[in-house]
This record gives sequence, structure tokens and C-alpha cells, in this order.
Amino acid sequence: MHRFRLSAVCFLVLATLALAACSSAKPEATVQAFYEAAAKGDVEKATAQVSFADVPANGMVQAKGKVQMIVGEMQSRIDANDGLDKIEVIESSIDDEGETARVQVRVVFDNGKDLTETHHMVRDDGKWKIRLR
Repeated sequence: MHRFRLSAVCFLVLATLALAACSSAKPEATVQAFYEAAAKGDVEKATAQVSFADVPANGMVQAKGKVQMIVGEMQSRIDANDGLDKIEVIESSIDDEGETARVQVRVVFDNGKDLTETHHMVRDDGKWKIRLR
């Protein structure tokens, strides 16, 4: 019985830590998830990394279509460069209020070529999302 309680307590502690880590994700993790989803052509997961908070209801279909197009272009670029090797964070900054951020990354392809991009981020329902421009 004692071992069961100890196991249960350990499980609860680990679960709590895992949930805390997910809720305080950094903006860099969102950018990383976006590129990984784009590399796989996973439009749904990539779209989940984008904030649509500033998009009016009547523009939602067009905005999601724009993201789908961006993901398709990124996947084509990644495929043309033999795949995605890594995403390196060059610079990341969060504003004083903790509501917006800027993340500059270097996307390295498997063929050795790279691409530098800057993403503007916003907190959307407590999660970091890429601001759609």
C-alpha cells in the first residue's frame, strides 16, 4: 500500500510539472512547432500556432487560407532544400507587459542552406501565437 501511495504522489508531481511547463511555453517553442508542422505539411498543427484574434469574423476563411498557403510554400521550400535540419533562435524578446514578443530564427535546411526570419508574437488566450500580418 505504501508503494502505491508513493507512486501516486510521484505521478501527480510529474503531471503537475508537465502541465506547468506547457502553460508557460515560450514564444520560441511556438515558432519551432510552426516550422516542424510546416515541414510535415500539417496545416492544422501549423494553423494552431497562429493567432486569429485580430481577424474579423467575415475574414476568417481568407485568413486561414493565407496560412494554408504559407504552410504549403514553406513545405515546398523545405522539401526543395532536402528537409529541415534545425531552427536556431537568434534573438527573442518579450515586451514589458508580457503580451507581445519578437523572435528571430535561422532556419537551417538539410542541404546546408539557411533562411533568417523574424516573427511577431502575441499572447492569445494565455498561449504564445504568431501574429498574422
